[in-house]
Amino acid sequence: MEHFKLNLESDFKFDDIVVALGNFDGFHRGHQKLILELNNVKLDKGYKSAVFLFENHTKDLIFHQNASRIMSFEDKLKKLESFKIDYVFSIEFSERIKNLSPKEFLDFLTINLNIKHIVVGEDYKFSKNREGNTDFIKSYMKEKCLSCTIIDKLRYNNIEISSTKIIEYIKSGKIELANDLLGYNFSIKGKVTQGFQRGRNLGYPTANLEISFNYVMVKEGVYFTKTIVDGKGYFSFSSVGYNPTFDNKKSTIESHIFDFDKDIYGKDIELCFLERLRDNIKFNSVEELIEQLKKDEIRCRELIKSIK
Repeated sequence: MEHFKLNLESDFKFDDIVVALGNFDGFHRGHQKLILELNNVKLDKGYKSAVFLFENHTKDLIFHQNASRIMSFEDKLKKLESFKIDYVFSIEFSERIKNLSPKEFLDFLTINLNIKHIVVGEDYKFSKNREGNTDFIKSYMKEKCLSCTIIDKLRYNNIEISSTKIIEYIKSGKIELANDLLGYNFSIKGKVTQGFQRGRNLGYPTANLEISFNYVMVKEGVYFTKTIVDGKGYFSFSSVGYNPTFDNKKSTIESHIFDFDKDIYGKDIELCFLERLRDNIKFNSVEELIEQLKKDEIRCRELIKSIK
C-alpha cells in the first residue's frame, strides 16, 4: 500500500483507479462493505484500488469543533493495510476544499488522479453546502463515460450501521454492541505513564495509559480488555474513570495485565475493550476493594476460557 499526501495542485498520472470515498471514522462493517466492492471492481476491471481520506474530519472544520473520534488518521492508515489497497490518497480538508463545487471536486478526482470508478455509500454528501450527492456522482460519471457504485446502508441484527450509532454505544458502555457494528474490538492507543502506583499495594499492578488522540471514550467503569504490547495481545481488566474509593480528581485509564511482569513504562500500547464488567464503585475500605478485584479477575478468567 502506497500513501500519497495530496493538495489541489497534485497531478498524478496513475494507472486507471477505482476509489472509495468517505470519512471512514471507524472502518465499521458498512465501510468494510465499500472496501469489498472496491476490490471487486478492481478485479473485474483491472484497475488499481484507492481510498481517498481527509486527514482531518470534515465536520470539525465545518462546525468549528474538535470532536472525539473512533479512530485517528494514523489508525485509519494501519487499518487500511489489512484491506490490501493499492493506494491511499490523503488531503487536508480546508476552506478551499469545502467551497469546491461538486463538479470541481469530481474533476480533481477524475482528471488529476485518473479516477475511473467511484464507490460510495448511498448517503454520501460532499462539496460546498453539501450540494454533491450520489445522484450528482451518477450523472457526472455517466456524462464522462466513467462508472460508479452506490452502496446501500448496511444493517446488522436490524440495526443500521453508522459511526454515530457506534459512538453512542461506546459512550453508554454498550461496548459489545459497538464491537458488533464495528466488526472488531474498539480500541484506544497511548503511552504507559506513571500513575498513583496503588495497584501494586493491592496486588494488582496496573499500566496507566495516557491516550495519544482525542478518542471517543467508553463510559466510566471496569472492563474486560486485551492489551497489545509490542504486537502481542494479553488479556487484562481495566478501570476507566475517577476511582471513587480514592476520590481521584483526575480520570484515569488503568489496566491490570494478567500473567505479565514486564516493565513497560514509556511504551506505546493499544487497549481493546471486550466487555463491560461493572460500574465504578466507592468501597468503604481497601479490603472491600481488593475482594471486588478478586471477583473481577475470576470473571475475566472465565471469559478468557470461553474465548479460547
